[in-house]
Amino acid sequence: MLNTDGAFFEATNKGGGGFSSGHDEKLLVAFSTPLVAQSALEAELMAIHHGLEVAKAFNQPIWIESDAEQAIKLLNGTTWGPAQVHRVMARLHGFKRRHIFRATFIHREGNKAADMLAKMGVEQDTFQHMSPQNVPRMIRAIIRMDELGVSNLRVRDDDRE
Repeated sequence: MLNTDGAFFEATNKGGGGFSSGHDEKLLVAFSTPLVAQSALEAELMAIHHGLEVAKAFNQPIWIESDAEQAIKLLNGTTWGPAQVHRVMARLHGFKRRHIFRATFIHREGNKAADMLAKMGVEQDTFQHMSPQNVPRMIRAIIRMDELGVSNLRVRDDDRE
């Protein structure tokens, strides 16, 4: 399982990506990285690509989960989306030809560890690779809650919608 997320702050034009990869809900590897992106969609796709490149080292079929529904639709489809993402889509389509993976949408509540890693990436200057032993404590706690089957609640604010 590969959970990815991209973060993008339009005010600063800074992006970040992160992912956590696990087997049977156990963390195998994680990363956080700064990204040079022009949009949130591009940041999401770049995070997926970085995650796939790291996950292929495990030499197993890959299941990607992302809370970016548009990115998942592009990844599963045949179109490349807006012009600004064609470069990263070309890399992803090339990866699809060489490796087996599937991609599905997951609600943000199920992607909290990757979301936190992506936000960390915005603040970093370089790629940070993490193992289960050196992942930040808060991310380790989120993953542990997933292992235990603790539900992440989705709270809807009717006043905002």
